[in-house]
Amino acid sequence: MRTGTPRSAVDVLGLEYDWLGCDESGCVALFSTAGSGYAPGAFLDDTDAHDRAIEAILALPASTEARFFPDLSPGLVNTWRLVAERGLYAYDCDPNGGPYRHVASPANPARIGTFPAIVVDAAVPLTRSLRFEFLSVVSTEVLQANDVP
Repeated sequence: MRTGTPRSAVDVLGLEYDWLGCDESGCVALFSTAGSGYAPGAFLDDTDAHDRAIEAILALPASTEARFFPDLSPGLVNTWRLVAERGLYAYDCDPNGGPYRHVASPANPARIGTFPAIVVDAAVPLTRSLRFEFLSVVSTEVLQANDVP
């Protein structure tokens, strides 16, 4: 159920947005746009749904350890580490554009069916024909090829 205001790629340009995607094996990843990362149409249709789904994920207890994640300055919340501890992969884009790069990984990835419905509703429409466990980089071209017009 879509409840947010649809946005365009221009609307999100220059602003940090996070969205969820699912791979062909049912693993889930958080993608951080850094203001210039590719934003799929299904995400733009309801960015608020992704915000709510990410909040729901962060409200869950940690279920695994994060295998790796970046160190951030003291006082900053490391959302990538937090989602990895809840079974998600995480990718970040450079503020100047380019592909999404793998920035955090769970020791034991969770599958989409283990998450609340709000997460499933946001991530499943963005299922991609790829496997997060094998990808250090997710290119715009791969995301666009999997996007529904």
